[in-house]
Amino acid sequence: MTYAEQDVTATVGRLLTEHGLTGTLDPDQLNLLDQFHAGGVDGLDRTIAPLHLTSNDRVLDVGSGFGGPARRIAQQTGASVHGIDITAEYVVAASDLTRRCGLEHLVTFEHSGIENHHPAESYSAAVTMHVQMNVADKPAWYAAIAERLDDSGQLVVWDICSTVDEPLTYPMPWSIDGSDSHVVTPDELLAAITSAGFRCDEWVDEGAWVDDWFTTTFAGGLPQGPGLPMLLEDGFTRTINIAVAQKAHTITVMRGRFTRLGLDDGRRRFADGSRASRPTR
Repeated sequence: MTYAEQDVTATVGRLLTEHGLTGTLDPDQLNLLDQFHAGGVDGLDRTIAPLHLTSNDRVLDVGSGFGGPARRIAQQTGASVHGIDITAEYVVAASDLTRRCGLEHLVTFEHSGIENHHPAESYSAAVTMHVQMNVADKPAWYAAIAERLDDSGQLVVWDICSTVDEPLTYPMPWSIDGSDSHVVTPDELLAAITSAGFRCDEWVDEGAWVDDWFTTTFAGGLPQGPGLPMLLEDGFTRTINIAVAQKAHTITVMRGRFTRLGLDDGRRRFADGSRASRPTR
């Protein structure tokens, strides 16, 4: 399994102490550590801006990693955010970092896949960032996300797609050897999302912007402070490989915004057969 790092929370704690980051933290102090995607916090801001989230919103972060996007969303918008991830170590680390930032009243995490997540009420928005590359049955996965959104709920994605029919050089951030990698073209990914019950409102190739981000971020070598590569097996090699593939235009990053096509009765049926009323907003 690609995401099999152990003792992540202990490693995070050590790195924070080594860099003098103790006591209550500002989430911005963690931007190089907890944003598990190309583009970092700036890419996240580009992704969530079209949602116009407020404190009335409930947001589902699917594949929440170390919790950086969830904390940023809560800090910037006041929305409550629930993150789910299939890697237990990441969920523990995300919860610990959230406590260190004093945001546990707005941000929570759960060790779960989307198909096993049964919320008490549906969400107004969902976000996924660099997750679907590990998902083989993408239409079913996005349909499960749609089931957990209220009618006209929105989904935003920031995801890697292939641009040429040639093998990637592994390890990559999402796969050590390629055996669990399911990267598709932008057209294929768009078809998978819309077939799952979403209307496409925006679908933008952000490859050029990500190229500039890699150049700027690593122009002087690795940035100072605790960084994400320090937490991953072969983390520095993975970072180099994705940057090289992006520069070679073998892959690109697509940003999308979608609206869930509503049900006639305004109620959502969850995967376990239960039903929940659409929340008042």
